[in-house]
Amino acid sequence: MRADLRNKIWIGAFFLMICGVQLLWPLLGEHLDRENYENRVAVERPQFSIETIDEFPASYEAYYNDHLPFRNQLIRFGSAVEYYAFRNSSNQNVVRGKDGWLFYNSSLDDNPIRAYKGMDLFTQEELAQITENLTGVKNALEAQGTEFVLFIAPNKERIYPEKMPDYYGNPAEEYRTKQLIDHLRKETDIRIVYPYEELLAAKESSPQNLYYRLDTHWNYIGAYVGCMALAEELDVNMPGLEELEITETEPTICDLADMLSLRSSLNTDSDYELSGYDLHQLITDRHELTGVYAYHCTDADPRKLFMVRDSFADAMDDFLASQFDESVMVHYSSYTHDQAIAEQPDIYIYETVERRVGELLHFKM
Repeated sequence: MRADLRNKIWIGAFFLMICGVQLLWPLLGEHLDRENYENRVAVERPQFSIETIDEFPASYEAYYNDHLPFRNQLIRFGSAVEYYAFRNSSNQNVVRGKDGWLFYNSSLDDNPIRAYKGMDLFTQEELAQITENLTGVKNALEAQGTEFVLFIAPNKERIYPEKMPDYYGNPAEEYRTKQLIDHLRKETDIRIVYPYEELLAAKESSPQNLYYRLDTHWNYIGAYVGCMALAEELDVNMPGLEELEITETEPTICDLADMLSLRSSLNTDSDYELSGYDLHQLITDRHELTGVYAYHCTDADPRKLFMVRDSFADAMDDFLASQFDESVMVHYSSYTHDQAIAEQPDIYIYETVERRVGELLHFKM
């Protein structure tokens, strides 16, 4: 009899655990964190029909998994156990480094860790294709009187290899970005800015980090160093980092910590504001995150600047735009060559982080 009662209690507890979550969610859900921290759109509820009856179960399961009650709380708990108890990353796209540093490891972005190790080098055919693509763009732009510059922002792990886990070893001396740059400089006269050496020098002299510990991007200090290298290529003078006033501010972004659902517990990254360079009365005309950034200034360089950009330009935009009377920066996801033709710029910059250099295989005009 006692064993029978014990079984009934366990069955009842299991029933309450399963059903209680569904009953509590309508009451508590609106007061809890329900934000989507993944770099994708959550699955929408599928519509049942006879035509989709075969796919409906799998589609609904995917929808339910994305909208599971207390989903963020469960993910955060599991990730915290993995991170703090087992000192591991719960997300295969995030590498846990030393001293609280996180690194990005996604096959969707040229797999930066494999690139760090010198893997996935370009074939000769691929190098020839990129050379043909960029030469075609350069020639088309020069025909309309526009300068062309390729700007590549270094990956975070190449600037801070000492923060990588020991099992990855030292960064490879021959890697696909270096391979590509060496090839382009040998075979073409394309102007290339890759501020790797400049960032290493700034890292040695600056007491602040140049990249975020918990994010894939460089911070405003690193971005300024990149802008100085680009400005030098464009014959524009900008004050050195040591001449600026750098003010520490509250943490802002931490996409890698978000991928672990641990923003609130991990985010102690400092951010910075830089002052002391000439803003030339910078005015922002448009600021669309995945669209167009447009600016104008007074008494800056009279040339019109046009940039195809990715997210690394978000920390560069004010520094660079403040040095030109007119600037237009278009996110690569919404860019068309018609925009560059219509704007008739004096300078055209293709900006990309090195983990996306493989996209140059498809960049044509």
